[in-house]
Amino acid sequence: MNIPGHLAVGITQHHLLNFPPDDKKLLTVLLVGSLFPDIADKTIGYILKLMPGGRHCAHNIFSLLASTLIITKLVGNLAGYAWFSGYTGHLLVDSDRFMPWFFPLKAYNFPKGRGISFQADSMIKETLLLVLAVIIFYVNYARRIK
Repeated sequence: MNIPGHLAVGITQHHLLNFPPDDKKLLTVLLVGSLFPDIADKTIGYILKLMPGGRHCAHNIFSLLASTLIITKLVGNLAGYAWFSGYTGHLLVDSDRFMPWFFPLKAYNFPKGRGISFQADSMIKETLLLVLAVIIFYVNYARRIK
């Protein structure tokens, strides 16, 4: 999944988990959490070239739990829950392909990644999904603040 799809999933989670719609801090934490595994791993793999692909250090349950603990301690329990939700959503929607769930405790044969590239059909679908999620978010926001 690409950036628009991960953001759409995060916005949908924000709605479904009934976070306060006017709390921009929680929405930001959830959305950053939903992008963090790719930000970390694609930087390490494709930009710094320290790993063969784009799923390794941050695409596992240990990074999920450790980063959630850090966010919870630094920002608070509700922010930790938002981070955990966004991060977990990212891992779940990415799990249709290779996922090193227990790295570094389990040895994985990391496949060479495709690099940073975008497929037009996926980007169009995910962008449409993101637009729909944003519309639903704002309709929900307008309804709840009245």
